[in-house]
Amino acid sequence: MKNSARFPHLLRSGVLHNLPRDFRTDFVDRCTVQFFEEPEVILTQGEPSPGMFLIAHGNVEILYLGRDGQRTFLARAAAGAIIGEAEAIADQICAATCETTENTTLLFCPKPLLIESLASVQFVKNLATVFHGHLLQLNYFKLVDRYSPVDDRLCAYLLMFSERNTKIYDTQAYLASVVGCSRQTVNRELGKLRDGKVIDIRKGVIEILDREKLESFLKI
Repeated sequence: MKNSARFPHLLRSGVLHNLPRDFRTDFVDRCTVQFFEEPEVILTQGEPSPGMFLIAHGNVEILYLGRDGQRTFLARAAAGAIIGEAEAIADQICAATCETTENTTLLFCPKPLLIESLASVQFVKNLATVFHGHLLQLNYFKLVDRYSPVDDRLCAYLLMFSERNTKIYDTQAYLASVVGCSRQTVNRELGKLRDGKVIDIRKGVIEILDREKLESFLKI
């Protein structure tokens, strides 16, 4: 089965927006499917990118590695997102490390196909639009991380993680590492949101019940 039939939702991804159907179908079909049952690093900070990855299912975490080995969470890319494209096009080393979550499916676009696609002005505009979105998100979370209290930071990250799916499968210990606080603090703040019927917490799952109310808690 061709990729375009197997992953029809990718034909609507941002990087292929407003392109002719034949272009979108051919592009997706020429990519290589890669499945990761367990978390795996696909791009390493400081090393070249072999091309662009288009996420079909699952998530990819974007991490910055400090000299002392610390891992700083930057963003989470979900289905339809792309990673590695800027470094591949510019012949630059990766600015961050990218690691898949469990059961993630990617379509790999090798560098020659990526460069060939740059002949389309619309494709280039789409890449610029995606990059602009990354900048907006990076700027916003830089502000949140610097000036917001723990409860605001938690709400902001819950909104990020639930952008495409109301259910979040991350552990509370993981959320604590991302938000930058103790697990006990995250548990307490999640309890407040649950009592306010903003979220529901079950074993291994946090479900967003009222996204608008969760957004209203943000002061930035």
